[in-house]
Amino acid sequence: MSKPAFAAPVAIALVAAATLSALPTSPALAQEPVVLRTGAFAPAGSVFATYWARFKTNVERDSKGTIKVDLNMGDPNEGNLLSNLRRGRVDCVGASLQGSATILPEVAVLQLPYLFASFRHVDHAYDAGLVESYRKLFDAKGIAMLSFVEVGFTHTYATMPVKAPADVKGVKMRATLSRASQAWIKATGAEPVVLPIAEAVPGLQTGLIKGGESGIVVYSGLIAKAAPQYTLTAHAFDSGTVMCNKDFFAKLTPEQQQAVRNGWNAKDQARDTRAANEKFLADAAGMGITVHRPSAAEQAQWQAAGKKAADELIAAFTPEAKRIYDEIQKDLATLK
Repeated sequence: MSKPAFAAPVAIALVAAATLSALPTSPALAQEPVVLRTGAFAPAGSVFATYWARFKTNVERDSKGTIKVDLNMGDPNEGNLLSNLRRGRVDCVGASLQGSATILPEVAVLQLPYLFASFRHVDHAYDAGLVESYRKLFDAKGIAMLSFVEVGFTHTYATMPVKAPADVKGVKMRATLSRASQAWIKATGAEPVVLPIAEAVPGLQTGLIKGGESGIVVYSGLIAKAAPQYTLTAHAFDSGTVMCNKDFFAKLTPEQQQAVRNGWNAKDQARDTRAANEKFLADAAGMGITVHRPSAAEQAQWQAAGKKAADELIAAFTPEAKRIYDEIQKDLATLK
């Protein structure tokens, strides 16, 4: 019985197909990794710089190479970073609470003067569900929030010695775009001058301002030389946020989303930030920086100014902000 005329060509085609499938895939045909463009200000040598580098390593490893992280840690212009995030020009950024509040006003709750009295209060409140509450609120604004980033307690810096609010009465002090920052500066008796962080040092050098408020990370990396007087008012607890453009995040696979969400190890970063901040304070004198620790009487004066600012801010809260504030107060009340 003779074989069909088409048998030989089919057999040849099958062999050819099998041979081709066994060949290594051409790199040109392999799917290119997704590029994740970041934006942040992380001073060289800071804990922030270390953890952004780890974020890159973690995301690229856990996404199995399907995401490539392009780090940019040198942009202090936060307004520009946040604008680029919302326009899709960068994909994920690290922002201060002050900057984050320009997107989500309810973030101002976390900036209330003397909301937290200790790290124990901070840890208890943040572990009680704050992250998930804020993720939902940011989501409605087109932002995928990944994590909070600990900065630490906020203190007062100046070009001259400052012990109590009377020392800054009528003095021009730098405030951020945040209403909480402006209310605090005003409540101390100083005159708030709103400046982006990139203009703080030039402002100090020209005399436009005589001081301001900052956590240790930014103060040590940017401001200390221009304002070597640092008063530990601890009037607010500062966090940052790591957040992504929601449209970018939604296009990732579930596995990639998980890799990005887990890229920032918040608990380890908080621990290392606290240690680095304490080391800076211990070494400050050797760097020509005077650190003043207020007496009980002086601290009472700072707290009185803080209450004045907090009362003003709470009165202007949105219902959602008031809900979050009440939940924090309820959680803190359970601590003995």
